[in-house]
Amino acid sequence: MDDLFTEAEERDIQELIQEMKTFLQATYPEGTVLRNFHPKMHGLLKGTLQVLPDIPPELRQGMFKQPKSYEVWVRLSNAPPKVQSDKPASGRGLAIKVLDVEGEMLETDPIGVPSQNFLLTTSPILSAWNIRLYKKAIRAVLFGFWAQLTFALNPWHWRSIFLTLTYSAKHDNLLSQTYFSGGAFRFGPDRFVKFVLHPQDASLGYTLDKPKSDSFLKEQLVQDMEKSARSFTLSVQLHENESKHPLENTSKVWKAATVPLATLTLPIQKFDLPERIALAEEMEFSPWIGLVDHVPVGGINRARRRVYKELAAFRKTQ
Repeated sequence: MDDLFTEAEERDIQELIQEMKTFLQATYPEGTVLRNFHPKMHGLLKGTLQVLPDIPPELRQGMFKQPKSYEVWVRLSNAPPKVQSDKPASGRGLAIKVLDVEGEMLETDPIGVPSQNFLLTTSPILSAWNIRLYKKAIRAVLFGFWAQLTFALNPWHWRSIFLTLTYSAKHDNLLSQTYFSGGAFRFGPDRFVKFVLHPQDASLGYTLDKPKSDSFLKEQLVQDMEKSARSFTLSVQLHENESKHPLENTSKVWKAATVPLATLTLPIQKFDLPERIALAEEMEFSPWIGLVDHVPVGGINRARRRVYKELAAFRKTQ
């Protein structure tokens, strides 16, 4: 599972990590240092993930080998690196931490129990599809107007900008969205997949009897989770060939049917509590915290391993 980078990729990753640290130091000179990715959290919810009994035999791999119920934590967030209003079009994130999984692990989880992490967003793609572009795109997002203008003036970046704008959207309710893994993953010894999370009720909208505030997504989530349990279906799309389902080029949407694997259930709960918020800030989420059977693949996923780990450690030292 070694990270094999070219000399140029290694240099880009080191520059990116340093720039992100600089951004965090400037943004949070005092007090708690939030995440560089998805810093605005709407809530950390308790739930269960029930592996389905009728999974096709060839897909009974890793944590999906047999019907089983797992306890999970689910963190919902906004994607931009700066905390801002929920009103503009943006990407949203849903990260799942499945607890007490069995098998050989890629990385241990700092929480002290073996877990499988799934990091999902409302975009079916990652618009920066190689490490050099990833570095430049993150730099543009972090450092304001002039960095964004420099990025936008380069024609080689226009497709990435177009895709980012295409898959940014205004959302009324986090519980009615479909979430995607973006990058691909191994699924056992000889298959590759992408993960997709579909809501049970895609019609849920904004129902609060007041104008939307800058944090209306959290307010809506608080109300919804006090009224009724909610659920999603976790599925996979199967890789068939590189033409339709590229493993390296994360900017291409996979056109493939989804195969259900498990049901994610979020029971009625109150989560907007100081101790729950503190727990969420302590938790680390990474696609590399999980089983060898579900190893992330592709250059962007390999870069994320280094970036996420170093930034998580940096936050804890501040």
